[in-house]
Amino acid sequence: MDNEIRDTATELIGHYGWMFIVGFVFLMFKSSIESLVEGAKVFLGNDLNTDDVISLNGRPGRVVRVGIWKSTVFLYTVENINGTPVITSGTKISIQNDTLKNHLIEKPLPELDLSKWTNGNGKS
Repeated sequence: MDNEIRDTATELIGHYGWMFIVGFVFLMFKSSIESLVEGAKVFLGNDLNTDDVISLNGRPGRVVRVGIWKSTVFLYTVENINGTPVITSGTKISIQNDTLKNHLIEKPLPELDLSKWTNGNGKS
């Protein structure tokens, strides 16, 4: 009976041991794997590109670099001086790509010609 159990266990480990090792490695590096997948989605996607003008949490900025692990953005401080918006300072920040989903990022659209959707008098 003991030899039969030992033979069955040896056979199971021999055939399915690699699955145990892969599962163990996945659990050990789960957060790193998730960060890599999120980063790859940002890096390979077309939502955020170098030189994009964006608004990050309400502050205007420009994307400097989009990497696999993190992206770099210049954020500007804009103040109204005599009724005119003026950039007074800026900050360079690096944000991990897997945390970008926690931020409000807006990309202004290019100027659109809405005249084809109006009825000629400027009203839709």
